[in-house]
Amino acid sequence: MRLILAWIFLVITALFDVEGKKTVRIESFEKGASTVHSWFELNDPVMGGLSTGTFTVRPEDGIGVLDGEVRDVPKLAAPGFIAMGTRGGFYPDISSCDAFRLKVRSTTSYTGYRVSFGVAPPPNNAESYSRGYKGLFDVFVVNGDFSDIFIPFHEFSNYWDLETGDAIVSCSQNEIYCPDKSTLENIHRFEIMAQGVLGEVHLEVKSIEALNCDDDVNDDVPENMKQEDNWENDSSPGYVVGQGISHGATNNNNNAIILGNGDISIE
Repeated sequence: MRLILAWIFLVITALFDVEGKKTVRIESFEKGASTVHSWFELNDPVMGGLSTGTFTVRPEDGIGVLDGEVRDVPKLAAPGFIAMGTRGGFYPDISSCDAFRLKVRSTTSYTGYRVSFGVAPPPNNAESYSRGYKGLFDVFVVNGDFSDIFIPFHEFSNYWDLETGDAIVSCSQNEIYCPDKSTLENIHRFEIMAQGVLGEVHLEVKSIEALNCDDDVNDDVPENMKQEDNWENDSSPGYVVGQGISHGATNNNNNAIILGNGDISIE
């Protein structure tokens, strides 16, 4: 069984990795890598939700960990969400790339994982409160190993249901909902979410990359935008642990509001 899975992995990798093209780092928690962004955890209390979660970094293992449980939002009688997210900072121009690759591992059988990036609303005000592009991905629990998850850009859409996170109209159904060039030139924000499916979540993330980019893409992080890898200190600019930032809600530590363009205001 293990040999079959290894063969399948090699075939999938060959399909997505194009020879002569560049792989561009979005983020890495791996040992020896300088973290690019400040990360925090978000969840759903603004919708009256009961989901709980934390995001932590385990420097000894070189991973970031999203942990928690997605529960029903009582007013909606539907599952809410938890997420690990980042806003601002340095993002390389990935407009010449064609897919994301996540190196992840899950210890649960959760099936509602999504990536969300950018702040562009759908054209024609199709869903007035949605911002950014979302795409689904699955993580199979296989012998405790990390997996490479490939998500082509054409599997994302910015016309998605606010309650479930599912695409209402996909990019493949109508190209006006595909990631646009201006977003890919600077995606502004990136989230890995557990949304729309009830269950316990434990997702370990090693790295996030864009694939098959032009060779001249510059992914060197400017010195003034590099994060310090002081993972032992909760005040480190490299991460935020368990803040429980909520969409439009207030928690015990911060008044954290997600603005209409997808940015976060913390007071």
